[in-house]
Amino acid sequence: MTQRRRAREGAFEVLYRYDIGNEDIKKASNEVLHTHRFSPAVKDFFLKLVNETYRNLAEIDKTIEANLQHWSLSRLASVDRAILRIACCELLYFDDIPPKVTIDEALEIAKKFGGEDSPRFINGVLDAIYKKTKKVEKK
Repeated sequence: MTQRRRAREGAFEVLYRYDIGNEDIKKASNEVLHTHRFSPAVKDFFLKLVNETYRNLAEIDKTIEANLQHWSLSRLASVDRAILRIACCELLYFDDIPPKVTIDEALEIAKKFGGEDSPRFINGVLDAIYKKTKKVEKK
């Protein structure tokens, strides 16, 4: 497993804990940092991912909601919602990460932590978000 995947899994844990129990982001982040002991570069990536996701949560949720078919964000499993939020943040705010990498990483996390249908569902939503944001960038 790559160091960045470990950072993404850590960010997933923080956002999942926030989602299910409204746990303090800073407290959860510090606990994950203490547990995982990331290298300085990976720690920076982890913190940026957590903080950007949390800071832009309203916009991220709006983007996800706009790409759900016959679902609402509140009906999603907390695991899927946390994975989608982190990956959507990467797609929207991390220009240095290729979208294919973001989507592939989200699918690996979904396979590990989500339900049987999570990878397929998350792939569909992220693909739709990517295609819409790609079209917006081209205009």
